[in-house]
Amino acid sequence: MKFGDYIKKGIEIAQLKRDAVQMLAEDKEGLGPALGIVAIGGACFAIGALSLLGIILMPIVRVVGIFIVIAIMHFVATSFMGGRAASMTSLLVPIGCASVITWIGIIPFIGPVLAFLAGLWLLVVAVISVEHVYQVDRTKAIIVVAVPVVLAIILWFIVFLVAGLSALALFGR
Repeated sequence: MKFGDYIKKGIEIAQLKRDAVQMLAEDKEGLGPALGIVAIGGACFAIGALSLLGIILMPIVRVVGIFIVIAIMHFVATSFMGGRAASMTSLLVPIGCASVITWIGIIPFIGPVLAFLAGLWLLVVAVISVEHVYQVDRTKAIIVVAVPVVLAIILWFIVFLVAGLSALALFGR
């Protein structure tokens, strides 16, 4: 398939079409295009936020981030939810291609908000993809997707707590 075909399939996955999830989950050459779509989404977000430095950093952050999130989901699905043994790329490719919807972030000022909303929709896409790739029921798929989200919230809470306490210690006299 060509890059444009992966974009089209990503849009179909965002529309929750299971046959597109199946096709990309089995695609052995889809990793590169999926990561390209994720990286472009990061650049679009930075452009919409009017961040020159972000144009370089956000694609890297997004690509590293999707690997971490998919690894956590894969581990939870196969180790705790009884999911069938599938490769991580079987989940990464459909979700990565579906992240084409985050390209809406390129719109200045409101783009980052729209990209955030698209990211929320990607959680739904991830649940459908986990269901299909690991052959687990909906409840287990929701738990698999929720684990990295909860971990991220806890991590952000700790970072902001430490930063706030540090600022208080430095300036709070």
